[in-house]
Amino acid sequence: MTISAAGSPATASEASIAHIGTRFLRIPLGAARGGSGATEVQVVFVTVADTDGIEGTGFTFALGGGAESMQAIIDTEFAPAIVGKGLLAWDRTWHDIWHTTHRLGRGVALPALSAVDIAVWDIRGKRSGQPLHRLLGTYREDVPVYGSSRATHTMSTEELIAGTRSYLDEGYTAVKLRAGARSAEEDLERIKAVRDAVGTTVRLMIDCNERLDFATALWFGRRLEDLNIFWLEEPLISDDIVGHARLAAQLRLPIAVGEHLLGRFEFAQYISQQAAAILQPDAPLMGGVSEWMRVATLAEAANVSLSPHCFPELHIHLCAAAKACSYIEHFPLIDGILAEPLRAERGVMRPPDRPGHGIRWNEEAVERLQVR
Repeated sequence: MTISAAGSPATASEASIAHIGTRFLRIPLGAARGGSGATEVQVVFVTVADTDGIEGTGFTFALGGGAESMQAIIDTEFAPAIVGKGLLAWDRTWHDIWHTTHRLGRGVALPALSAVDIAVWDIRGKRSGQPLHRLLGTYREDVPVYGSSRATHTMSTEELIAGTRSYLDEGYTAVKLRAGARSAEEDLERIKAVRDAVGTTVRLMIDCNERLDFATALWFGRRLEDLNIFWLEEPLISDDIVGHARLAAQLRLPIAVGEHLLGRFEFAQYISQQAAAILQPDAPLMGGVSEWMRVATLAEAANVSLSPHCFPELHIHLCAAAKACSYIEHFPLIDGILAEPLRAERGVMRPPDRPGHGIRWNEEAVERLQVR
């Protein structure tokens, strides 16, 4: 759907948002990915154009269904309120939208706002002729990357070892494995086999995808410490801030949380309760580029590390601009609609120099996967 505003082209200082269009996509993933077991990702693809005809693109997504509701709130609530607003006033517009929808809860409204925000920042970059990371303020030219897509609960131990080695052969020095769907004892044996196969110089992260109870997480975490694991991700449901804080206080192993957190206030609670040492904000879900950078400031002030969830093509710019960022994640979730997926070289990724976020979409695939 498209919402447009009529009018003549504006000057650079007067440019405003002229129209917002949305498309709903279903992207098949084939075999289950990561720890969620998802075989499809739903994407709300957003195009925003300003009064000079410059277009920006953004997106949000859902792994468990329900992305249609995100598209609906953009079409029926956000677009009529945003079209006609000046680009220079976007920060105020962002907060206005947040205030008018926060009583609804954050699970639909904030991911939907994320998609529009990403598109607006894409326009900002294109108008300035700068890649997004330059516009935000580049801190580093490349970002370390860890491999995350070649380990699932259904794989055999031999397949886990092979997947980890394949990342190492490509120059990666850090790899994430999954746990929680099997017994803690079996997961421990599988992780130990990978550690024995690749040696102690490789950083291994373990993602439990919110599957453990507190007692199991504590038992499991203490044994992972003996295997020199780099972090333990989402051992408990992400709503349990107190539980994560208790774990963090009793383990030497750092706790990582964030892909299910929406907005700076939820991240601030983890920081204030010292419940995580690594935060994993996901810009297409938690408020877009604008809110992601606010969380980055909180993390830097608290000396907490950032390692965003998925989508390296977008997050590479934010990590290049955020001093607190430690890693970017290689997890190909929307490669089915990308014309040029970002690649790692010798264990690092570099942002493209194209204006805006620089993501190149496969328009044929976007058209083909659109649900009409």
